[in-house]
Amino acid sequence: MRKLLHLLAAVCLLVTATVAPARAELSLPDDVMHHATVGINGVYNLDFDTAQENIAWVFEHYPDHPFAHFGNAMIAWSRYEYEFETSDDAQRKVFEKILDDSIAGIKRWIKQYPNDSNGYMGIGALYGLRAMFNMRNTVIKVLAKIVAIKGDPEKGVQYLNLARQKAHFTADSSKLILIEVQNTRASKYYAPEKSLEYIRQLRAKFPKNPLMHYVEIICLYETKNYDEVTAQANQFLTLIGSDKFYKEIYIPRAYTALATTQMAQGNFEKARQLLEESKLKTKHQEPSRWGVWNELRLGQVYDVLGEREKAIAQYKYVLMFKDKWGFDELAKSLLKKPYTVPADGVGPLPPQ
Repeated sequence: MRKLLHLLAAVCLLVTATVAPARAELSLPDDVMHHATVGINGVYNLDFDTAQENIAWVFEHYPDHPFAHFGNAMIAWSRYEYEFETSDDAQRKVFEKILDDSIAGIKRWIKQYPNDSNGYMGIGALYGLRAMFNMRNTVIKVLAKIVAIKGDPEKGVQYLNLARQKAHFTADSSKLILIEVQNTRASKYYAPEKSLEYIRQLRAKFPKNPLMHYVEIICLYETKNYDEVTAQANQFLTLIGSDKFYKEIYIPRAYTALATTQMAQGNFEKARQLLEESKLKTKHQEPSRWGVWNELRLGQVYDVLGEREKAIAQYKYVLMFKDKWGFDELAKSLLKKPYTVPADGVGPLPPQ
C-alpha cells in the first residue's frame, strides 16, 4: 500500500506540476524553450540525435536547467522502452543512472532558484517516471485504486485532459496516457474510438515514429477494425528494413498484431502460420517482450487446435527466459490447464 501511495503521489505531482504551477518561473530567452521543445519533439520522433543535440545546447547555456535534465532523462527512457523494447539490461542501467543524475541536477537548480516552477515541474515528472518504472503498473490500475483511497478517480482523468489541452511539454504524453486508460477494457473510461482520434492526431504530428503507428494499430484492434489492422500491420512489417526508424526488433510486434487479429476472428490455423513465421524470422534476435509474448500466444493457439504437446513445449520454452515481462505466472497456469478462448474473446493485443 505504501508503494501504491507513493506512486499515486508521484503521478499526481507529475500532472499537477505541469498544468498548475504554484510558483513564478524565471524569465528565459526564447531560444531555451525552442531548443528544449525541439529536443523533446525529437524524442517523440525517435530522432535521438536531434533530441540529444538540442538538449545538449540547453545544458551548455543553462547548466542544470530542468528542461535539460528532463529531456536527457526522457531520451534515456525512450531508448530503453522503445528502441530496446525494455529488453536490454545494459540500457536499463544507463537509464537508471541518467534518471538519478537528472533528479540530483534539478534539486541543485531548485536550491539555487527556489521560486522557479520549471524545477518543480521537472522533478515531479521525473519522480513520476521513476515510480512508474519501479512499479511497472498501468495508469488505469492506479486510477482504479484511487476509488478506494480517495474516492475521486475522475480527478486524475480530469488532470490528464487538462494537460492534454493546455500543457506545453506533457500535452502529447498526456494523450498517450489517456489512450492507455481509454483502451483498458472493463473500465468506465473505456473509449477506444476516442483513443483512435488521439493517436491519429499524434501520428500527424510525429509521422516518423513507428510506435505511434503501432499504437494506432492497437486502437484499430480495440475498435474491431480488423481489416484495417491487418492492412496497417502488413504495412508496418514492410517498412521494417526500408525505413530507418522501423527497426528489426519491431518484427515480433508486427506479427503480434497480425496473429492476434486472426485469433480474435477465430482463424487459429492462420494465427498458427503467422506466429510460426514470426518465430522463424526472429530466431537470430535476442529475446524481447513481444517476441516471448508471441511464443506464449503460439502455445495458446496450439491448445485451441488440439496440439497439447506442442503447447506444453511452448509454455516450457517461455519459462526458460528470465521473467522480465511477467509472463511466468500465465505460462505456469497454462501448463496445468490447456488454454481455451474466454467468453469475452482472446483479449487485448499487447502483452498482458
